[in-house]
Amino acid sequence: MKHFVRPLVLFLAAAPLSAQWSDDFNRPDGPMGTDWTAVSGSWSIVSQQGAHVSGGVNETLQHNTASLPYTSVVCTLDVFAPGSANQFSGVLIGLGGTNAIMVKIQDQVSGTAGFSNIGIYRGTGVGYGPWGGTGTGFANLTAPFLSARLKVYFPDADTIVAELDTDFDGAPDQSYTNDGVLGFASTLGTGLGIVAWGSTALFDNWVVGAGGPPPIVTYCTAGTSTNGCLASASASGQPSASLATPCAITFTNVEGLKQGLILYGIDNTGFAPLPWGSGSTSFFCVKSPVQRAVAMNSGGTLNGCDGTLTLDWNAYISTNPTALGAPFSAGGKVYAQAWYRDPPAPRKTNLSNALELTNVP
Repeated sequence: MKHFVRPLVLFLAAAPLSAQWSDDFNRPDGPMGTDWTAVSGSWSIVSQQGAHVSGGVNETLQHNTASLPYTSVVCTLDVFAPGSANQFSGVLIGLGGTNAIMVKIQDQVSGTAGFSNIGIYRGTGVGYGPWGGTGTGFANLTAPFLSARLKVYFPDADTIVAELDTDFDGAPDQSYTNDGVLGFASTLGTGLGIVAWGSTALFDNWVVGAGGPPPIVTYCTAGTSTNGCLASASASGQPSASLATPCAITFTNVEGLKQGLILYGIDNTGFAPLPWGSGSTSFFCVKSPVQRAVAMNSGGTLNGCDGTLTLDWNAYISTNPTALGAPFSAGGKVYAQAWYRDPPAPRKTNLSNALELTNVP
């Protein structure tokens, strides 16, 4: 009898990615099939699930076509702990290099049913172990369970997240993280697979989809200027902590021929937009402390809405190395908003809407 088919449908409906490779192992008992290569150990289909049927540790099953850089991987696998024998099942990311990343869910307590531990490791073949980042290496689970959906992804190039949905409702019940991935990232390959230990390890519903940089988010409400302009925020890409890729922060539909500037903050935790002043339709959308970038003229035409304010982020940070937040780290936030003069308006100024940006490596 197939297990947990319905929760998989819910997962795919709710997930912000499309599966590039997947296997539900929904076929007759016997060999794993032509999509897989058993790099080590013995593997089989048993009752429409994947099964590791040899006793070795860290044995590897690699998908023949799945290939992604680790930063783009979002991988899920259902894991099961039948009986009370020691075992684990997990995912492998980065196969083909001198290191790969293993995330395993383990029954470490002999004679007791259920999973007890998680391991977030790097290595190859039989030589896997914790890499010593800040977070989880090998640890007790916050609560034991008999089965779960494991989801592994990388919110930024230095950080791995492992989530466990123990009731298959689409929401994580346990979450573990570790950083320091950049310390060995250059040694990772692009292959993907499954890892197991113990002849009772069962797994199901392997899915790999492409993630990537988080979206650029617009938020808050632009004030309406004297001439009916609504300054609108955009960015050409996420800012790079290493300044490796371009990022231009731009505000269009600004009042023409007005002085203005772009301001930013780095932490909006618990912050709610503040009214700009009595009678103003603008809101201040960035939590203090705030950095003001260079002043500029919006250009365009007087009394028109064709002005533009643009900040070359890399150039600004390069020439202002002590600016708020510098040096930046991958995963950190930048919240940006434009301010410009509008003499007839309340406070003689107006504000745009705002951007939430996430630093990539």
